[in-house]
Amino acid sequence: MADTLRELNFEVIEQIDASQRSMKRAVRDFGKRLKASGKETVAVFYYAGHGVQVNGENYLIPVDAQIESEGDVDIESVSASAILSTMEHAGAGVNFIILDACRDNPYATGFRSGTRGLSRMDAPKGSLVAYSTSPGNVAADGRGKYSPYTFALAREMKKPNVQVETMFRHVRN
Repeated sequence: MADTLRELNFEVIEQIDASQRSMKRAVRDFGKRLKASGKETVAVFYYAGHGVQVNGENYLIPVDAQIESEGDVDIESVSASAILSTMEHAGAGVNFIILDACRDNPYATGFRSGTRGLSRMDAPKGSLVAYSTSPGNVAADGRGKYSPYTFALAREMKKPNVQVETMFRHVRN
């Protein structure tokens, strides 16, 4: 995805197998760059990895997370709402948050709730939240290097003169 975004002339902050600290610093740096870029900016936050929901809040799980129970999630992970808030406050004209993170909860035995996938997030005006599957469902990881969602998204993003809504509909299909 980073290569695709670079091909489309996006400035990319890339994190692979990131710790919580490096994820949070990258989000902070992302917000600073967006704020400096101005209102004509199109911002894209893309995440592929494990994600869980606790009490309706979505969290992205870093590689160094030590989660044994639901109470650990807020301490050990990164809130998807905080990322969206960072983007909103930076003042970019359009914000996309793309989450290829709707996986089975690897910590399910330590969780009181039996929820699967990620919960629906309300996007503020000028923002769009895209999931690799319907909220509350679990997406397929696929067999190759990339998930089926990421593969379709990268392919569809490169097609010229396609409206965003149409592109995401093609990805979903």
